[in-house]
Amino acid sequence: MNHLLSQVSYPVFLYMTLLFFLIASVFSFLVGIGLSLRSRRAMRWFDVMNRWISVRKMIKPLTMPHEVEPILMKQRVWLGSAIIIGAAIALYLLQDVDLRPALLLFDGSLTPIEMGGIAENLKTFLLVGNALCLIVGIAILFFPRTLTVVERYTDHWYTVRRSTRALDLMHMEVDSWVLKHPTSVGITMSLLSASLGMMMYSLMQSLPA
Repeated sequence: MNHLLSQVSYPVFLYMTLLFFLIASVFSFLVGIGLSLRSRRAMRWFDVMNRWISVRKMIKPLTMPHEVEPILMKQRVWLGSAIIIGAAIALYLLQDVDLRPALLLFDGSLTPIEMGGIAENLKTFLLVGNALCLIVGIAILFFPRTLTVVERYTDHWYTVRRSTRALDLMHMEVDSWVLKHPTSVGITMSLLSASLGMMMYSLMQSLPA
């Protein structure tokens, strides 16, 4: 069954990938023609597309701390019980489970020994994670003060503003160069797009039906 699925899914994925590049080549070919002819519509399209969108405003909710602990701790009995029950059930089910059948999708690309090793590592990761959840649930129910002390060392706010500052700046060097040399850029883009489109079309025709 897995072999049949791989035989069907891979050609479909390959066909859709080639189709995507074929459509992209047709679009870039038309843009290149418009640039080479110095079409007003092409130039106007560049002006419309060159708009500044602030990334900082989009990710602003992610850069602000959100305190949910006070609300959750008001229902700590239900929260701790739910975490303990869920972690205990997961630990019980993971004791004798074999995760290798879940990795049959990689059959052929991985050897049975590699699949067994990945399955064991994944099982260990899940066991350790659920064991930590069990400890957290017990701490919520019976040791809330200890959990509060631990949270003082683990709850830290990290801002992504510095790392994403470059995304909030416009870089118009390439666009300015294209607008200064529209004919040569348009002809080059059209030729490359035409060759890419013909290559994608020939590859699509060579795919088995």
